[in-house]
Amino acid sequence: MSEHVDVASPCINVCTLDPATQVCLGCFRTLDEIAAWGTASNAERAAIRVELPRRRELLTAASGATAMPPEWRPELCARCGAEFACGAQDATTACWCTSYPPIDPAEDATRCLCPACMAVAARSRAA
Repeated sequence: MSEHVDVASPCINVCTLDPATQVCLGCFRTLDEIAAWGTASNAERAAIRVELPRRRELLTAASGATAMPPEWRPELCARCGAEFACGAQDATTACWCTSYPPIDPAEDATRCLCPACMAVAARSRAA
């Protein structure tokens, strides 16, 4: 007998909409897809997840870099080398990553992890 497993949400808790496309910069879903996720079938969820890498590429190609709010500074992920945004501006403004549990530092502890690598690290830590 096979066990039913739901298609996991791609949400990485970086809930920021690209102003031009209204696509979330963290998970690359539209607002309608995010709102409907809880009632969507596994087939519908899987179809959405298939589209997400293409959306990420389109947003990156359209902007010439990873889409991010202009006040956020670009960083390179210590694990995968992808460009991503750090929301920390100073000691009083926290980055999106503070919503994650503490993660063991990357080999190069002076650099941060991108949202995708941070999500993987957080899931690995929880397992």
